[in-house]
Amino acid sequence: MERTQLDKIKRRLGIDRADTLEDELLEDLVDDAESYFCGLADIDKFDNKYNYIIENVVYKMYQRKGSEAIKSENVDGYSVTYEDWDDYFKPYLKIIDRDFGDNGTYREKGKVMFY
Repeated sequence: MERTQLDKIKRRLGIDRADTLEDELLEDLVDDAESYFCGLADIDKFDNKYNYIIENVVYKMYQRKGSEAIKSENVDGYSVTYEDWDDYFKPYLKIIDRDFGDNGTYREKGKVMFY
């Protein structure tokens, strides 16, 4: 992960740039989000232009820290419902489909050989 991406994530989460306590966790979350993205798009690597998707998913994952296995919780009348992994990427599925062809519209360049 690029240092600037980590800095951006920490800034948005309100974590001081000099605070390194959460760095390993954030790096793990980025790795998980990138792996899931690659699985959705059926690719091995992706361009940096998709980093915003990874960052937004990491924000959601970080906020859920400690409640990973819980679908919803209710504490003193305050109710929270958490998203599943697929829901984290739901707002970006159209972009992934468009750019990586999961909906059948993407055409790969190739070559034809005649014998």
